[in-house]
Amino acid sequence: MSDSQQTPSAFRLLPFAFREHRFALAFVFAVATIVFAAPLLKREVFTLRDHFDYFQPLRYFTAEELQAGRLPLWNPYNASGEPWMANPQTGVFYPPAWLFVILPFETAYVAFLLLHVMILGWGAYLLFARTAPQGAALAGAVAVMFSGPVFSLLDVQNNLATFAWVPLALWCAAEGAWRRGAIVLAMAFLGGEPFFAAIGAVLYVAVALRTKTAASAAALLKAAICAFGISAIQLLPFLDWLRASDRAAGLGSAAILYHSFRLRDWVRVAIPASEFWKNYILVPYIGISVLLLAIIGVTTLRKHRDVLAWLVLLAATIVVAAGPSLLAQLPLTLFRYPARLLPFASLAIAALAARGWQRIRAERRWIDLVVVLIILVDLVPRIYPLLATEPFQRHRVPYDETIGATSKLVRIGNEMQRDRSAWIAGYLNLYDHRFDAFTASPVISEPYLRVYRRMLANPSPPQLSGLGIGFVLTKETAPPPFAMIAREGEVRVYRMPAMPMAALFWREPITMRQARWKLDTSHARMTIDASHDGILVLRQQAQRGWSVTVDGKPAKSLVVDEIFRAVMLEKGRHEVVWTYDAPLFAIGIVMTILTLSAMQLSIIVKRSQR
Repeated sequence: MSDSQQTPSAFRLLPFAFREHRFALAFVFAVATIVFAAPLLKREVFTLRDHFDYFQPLRYFTAEELQAGRLPLWNPYNASGEPWMANPQTGVFYPPAWLFVILPFETAYVAFLLLHVMILGWGAYLLFARTAPQGAALAGAVAVMFSGPVFSLLDVQNNLATFAWVPLALWCAAEGAWRRGAIVLAMAFLGGEPFFAAIGAVLYVAVALRTKTAASAAALLKAAICAFGISAIQLLPFLDWLRASDRAAGLGSAAILYHSFRLRDWVRVAIPASEFWKNYILVPYIGISVLLLAIIGVTTLRKHRDVLAWLVLLAATIVVAAGPSLLAQLPLTLFRYPARLLPFASLAIAALAARGWQRIRAERRWIDLVVVLIILVDLVPRIYPLLATEPFQRHRVPYDETIGATSKLVRIGNEMQRDRSAWIAGYLNLYDHRFDAFTASPVISEPYLRVYRRMLANPSPPQLSGLGIGFVLTKETAPPPFAMIAREGEVRVYRMPAMPMAALFWREPITMRQARWKLDTSHARMTIDASHDGILVLRQQAQRGWSVTVDGKPAKSLVVDEIFRAVMLEKGRHEVVWTYDAPLFAIGIVMTILTLSAMQLSIIVKRSQR
């Protein structure tokens, strides 16, 4: 079915689907809402693993900036500054993430995750319903929605947000709906997990090319161009961010293979465990009822060609997720955590289960509902521990706000799993705008990482001071000049003299004078009375996109100590302003606007022709 045979607007996806499948889609909505009802009603947030110290402060900080009318281009508080908007995990241009701007934080946090579980269920149902009866498709949709591997992505929500769009993208590809396909593929990338988005794009191409016609090839090309154009506002700054990062330099095999899912581990998908598995996927259980139906579905291989496609996806997931068996031989320097591919196995197994139920089902809707309820009873109790909640607390760090307020903090020899608040783990520093010498970001500047690791190898006072570090968190006892100023459990906080965030240096002999400074998400402002000609050093990263003015006039930016920004000043009083323009951002804005305009114009032209 082509777009010309469907509803005229590419933006009216769900109304079109509800005309034929309204009961099943409403059922998916109802079941997902029931599962998430408790935290919504209690206005609590999830707390497990990365919810607590990564995504909650990340979402809070981003929403805080947007609510204040500021576009958060830069984060000055981590890793001596890092691109923020360029990181797709922040969701600045992802429409579902705008819930954090318009709703109370607790409600938005749970509603955001609920929405993506719904999108996943709707997309899986529509995909399965193309080739299977509605009852079988609903059983498959529920199976993938509430499988352990999928719900294990709840706390790494960028993975969930992107994966949720994959079944819908495959449905668009199978329908030949290239406009919808372009929008869904763009949404998958904007969801925040580029690796999953790339897998979704490859699967989209595979499904779209099955028709092997010139029309399908043309539609595929248009979908690819439009998906790129729609996401360009986020994609182009992201690609520039990667260019000088540790990912571009290449991850080591230890990082790539960490959290693999070996062949012998696959028994866990069929056997429910009494406790979390110590892996990226906390609950590998896919469901014994679902697996039995999937085995029956495999027996329909000769009758249904799509069964082979799902088996290929399942086999590819098994091989790649195993890590050492294959990944160690490939130059996949951007990829890590192979076990996180298990949700794709859940999708394949759920599709096979839909085929299995189709083979043995009776033509009565109530029997379909019984099977769906059996699947829910099998899966929901296993994933329920992943839904642990508590009231949201912004002030998690148990130290005075002066710690990390004007100079950076660092952890040495930490064991964050024991007490993440005491270690100020992840992005917890963002709540109180503390300066952390490191970052929880999955991508970090390769030059900065090199300097940081050199400091950790020899954390002497000169090395720490040179990075602007004035606070050290450690379990060990430290000698002078370290002075212990706080303690929480086994974590000691030491204060030590540090180079100021901004200072003027000159030779007579080498002397410095601190500058008054103020940092935000797109500027760094300093004022100083310079008694000598000298160089003003700001201990924030020097990266593409930063420009500097002195007293309103453009000046030449310099790099000192390998990574920090600096500018030459003459004697006298000066105001220095650094301004950040995210590289390729302006081009991305233009491409996104032109693409959306062109797509809408093509719809108007088709309407007028009809």
